[in-house]
Amino acid sequence: MNIMNAAKRELLARIAYLYYIKKYSQKQISQELGIYRTTVSRFLQQAQRENIVSVQINGFDTSTFELEVELKRLGHLKNVLIAESGTQDHNLLAAKAAQYLRQIIFPEATVGFAWGNTLAGMVGQLHNFKKTNALFVPLVGGPSVTNSGYHVNGIIYDFARQLGGESLYIDKPVIQTSRYDCAQFVSSPRFEPIRRSWNNLDIAFVGIGGPLTGYSSRWRNLLTAKDITFLKERKAIGDCCCTFFDKDGKILRGETLERTIGIPLQTLQKTKTVVGVARSLTKVPSIAALLKLNVLDVLITDKETGLKLLTVLREQKS
Repeated sequence: MNIMNAAKRELLARIAYLYYIKKYSQKQISQELGIYRTTVSRFLQQAQRENIVSVQINGFDTSTFELEVELKRLGHLKNVLIAESGTQDHNLLAAKAAQYLRQIIFPEATVGFAWGNTLAGMVGQLHNFKKTNALFVPLVGGPSVTNSGYHVNGIIYDFARQLGGESLYIDKPVIQTSRYDCAQFVSSPRFEPIRRSWNNLDIAFVGIGGPLTGYSSRWRNLLTAKDITFLKERKAIGDCCCTFFDKDGKILRGETLERTIGIPLQTLQKTKTVVGVARSLTKVPSIAALLKLNVLDVLITDKETGLKLLTVLREQKS
């Protein structure tokens, strides 16, 4: 090593020492050493590349953080949160989603929820929460009578009670028997508060439905044989808020959608923060397709699902 290289490495080591050990700011280092702040930043990066300094995080699996960063980049998302996969997947995901709600909710926010086991499970994870005075609204109609225990109105009621807010409800099944019935209801005065809230949402938590086959649902038994045939012919890959789409992220319009009581995905696209909460390898194609619609700002999933999704997104980009 020549003298010039030795001097450069000493400077890199000195800057790293001041920054990491002595906790100097980059501005302070710039002033002390008489170099530009941009140079300090560049030299800190170089010190890591040349193994003069290494940063180690103890007690955590940083591969999870790396996965979150990569999914955020490839999925064009504002944030990604990964829960560990395990026997308590549902509870782990619900806890992660509840913690994120705690971080982002603010007083008098308008917060929408679709349904799902994980979204319902979030309520049990919210403890010692300050009163928010938020407005909680359903993003879809209700399930069938046989699945009434999973009604979105129940989820909304529990959130409003737990977080000290108000709530609105939809007292109709998500799939109506005719387009006329659906149009009549969504244009009625009693639906107007829901429509107004949808157009002014601050936060939305949504589930992501998987393929039509090999996937159980709390509401799809409301679909007719004609609906199923139509969706299969159009190659439906999944749904969000009961709106189906194909693998290219194209919304499947038609009679089924016209009989559906649910927030339009175009409205969700305008919502400030839309959080998708979903896990399962069978849902990976659905999640990847939904990302093409630019509906989600945040994705919360588990590690197994995240790793598979990363593979799919990389293949799409290559």
